[in-house]
Amino acid sequence: MCKLRGKIEVTVIAMIIFTLALILPDVLASHNRAEERIMDDVRRDSDQDENNLARRVLAPQNQENRPIYYNERKNFMEQHNSVMFRGHRVVHLDLKGAPPRVTYYDELFPLLRTLGATGILIEYEDMFPYSDGLKDLAAHNAYTKADIKHILKVASENELEIIPLIQTFGHLEFVLKLEKFSNLREVPKYPQVVCPSNNDTFPVLAMMINQIMKLHPHIKHLHIGCDEVYYLGNCIRCGMAMVDHKWAKTHLFLNHVIRVAKYVRKHFPNVMPLTWDDEFRKVSEEVLQESRVSQWLEPVVWKYSPDLVTSIGSDIWEKYISVFPAIWVASAFKGATGPDKYVTDISYHLENHRAWMDVINSYSQRIKFRGIMLTGWQRYDHFAILCELLPVGLPSLATNLAFIQEKDKKTSQILRQVMDVLKCDPPLPLSPGMGLSHCGFPGAGILEAAERLYILQQNIDKYLSDSAVKGWFTDYNIEHGFASPSLVERATAELNHCKMELGNIKQDMITAMSEVYDSYTTKEWISTYIQPLDIKLQNLWDAKEKLLAPNYWPKRPLDFVASNVRSSSKPQSPGST
Repeated sequence: MCKLRGKIEVTVIAMIIFTLALILPDVLASHNRAEERIMDDVRRDSDQDENNLARRVLAPQNQENRPIYYNERKNFMEQHNSVMFRGHRVVHLDLKGAPPRVTYYDELFPLLRTLGATGILIEYEDMFPYSDGLKDLAAHNAYTKADIKHILKVASENELEIIPLIQTFGHLEFVLKLEKFSNLREVPKYPQVVCPSNNDTFPVLAMMINQIMKLHPHIKHLHIGCDEVYYLGNCIRCGMAMVDHKWAKTHLFLNHVIRVAKYVRKHFPNVMPLTWDDEFRKVSEEVLQESRVSQWLEPVVWKYSPDLVTSIGSDIWEKYISVFPAIWVASAFKGATGPDKYVTDISYHLENHRAWMDVINSYSQRIKFRGIMLTGWQRYDHFAILCELLPVGLPSLATNLAFIQEKDKKTSQILRQVMDVLKCDPPLPLSPGMGLSHCGFPGAGILEAAERLYILQQNIDKYLSDSAVKGWFTDYNIEHGFASPSLVERATAELNHCKMELGNIKQDMITAMSEVYDSYTTKEWISTYIQPLDIKLQNLWDAKEKLLAPNYWPKRPLDFVASNVRSSSKPQSPGST
């Protein structure tokens, strides 16, 4: 028995040795390949760390709360030789009805310059301190003239060119909503577009331009808007003007835009007017050439979605190449995925910028691209609710600024750079609901609270789709106080936690927003996004209490009325129907 056991053991050992001899070379080869890949990654990361060493200066470990200043680091992307876009990189600040505190710019502008921005497109709207005959245009919480001077000073210190954006055709809701200026509307019912043929319109626009220029005497560009002119040639005055001049609506549009641009060039010769391009897309090349519009302004071609190539076809680019010596383009880093979105989808906006870089690479040999404006809308228009706040969109802005400056860099490498600058713990969520950000940039607390709210909303929606809710916690159940207690308890098991979490989010958001915005903006955001959910949860809580109160329940039908039953059960007489 012992001999047999010994033979078996020898045989097993021999089989093991034989098997190892067969597979060991492959195992070793696989290990070597994996090791080579790791070492390649290490070498690449080492090269990158060596090239990007200065990035660590942006967030020194022993000075976590100190602002990042431009003179410490001349643009954290410039250490690389392969730059993708060399034109102006202008960040849009949409202030409509929700201005950051002026002190916030002391931290924001150095950060933007560090990220690679070269300018600021600042859309004051009702936040500008209009005066004299225009004083009613300024909101109650508008900036003061001293505030504007401070903003310009901080921008200059960080080598950021300021480009004011003032609407002069469409999107003039903040002017036309007022009774005083309602006579300037193209359509009396809609306070959106001015009538270009009204003799009172141009003096108002000229006053607005003059007051903007008085506080911005050294600017090189002035954006005069002119996008989304939805109502054109509708009023009697415009109809008569088109008949008299034998114009189409496109001529009416061009006449007004050129008149505004000429005013700027005549009174401020060193300033180049810029306009949004969407209305130009409808105008033929022949009409554009005849108007000589290119002598007076430069267009800003805008598109905020990834489907850029299909939306703005080659025919439009060929037209612009023939008409304009130089153009600008505009992308979006936030505020373009829905008027009620409060968390930014970085991946969506990254695809938009990827599409723009493809277009620029395709046409850059034939037309000069002066710059790209990364827009960040805070409201879709003057009457709309707040969408993504500026601090919520900063990781997206940083990512897209990095992307347009880098060529042949992986997204993961760009994100590592962005996380270093924004002091974010990895990973950085690229889409809403994919995780929580933990960052140290100015206003990061607003981002974290918004992301927590988004995840809470997802969890609430998920729990409301549970079968216990659908079958035993419906409006019908609640109305009649009729449901199985165990299933009601199951349906509302997370309700208390949700209420507590929402309360914590509300308090954290108020605290975080108070560091960046005034109390009016904070209250508006809470009223828009927290309060409705709070009411919803309270209603669910009250419904739970109602459903769990009874110990006894009635017979069906639940809406039983005795007289109806007796009437319906009475025997019918012969011949009745």
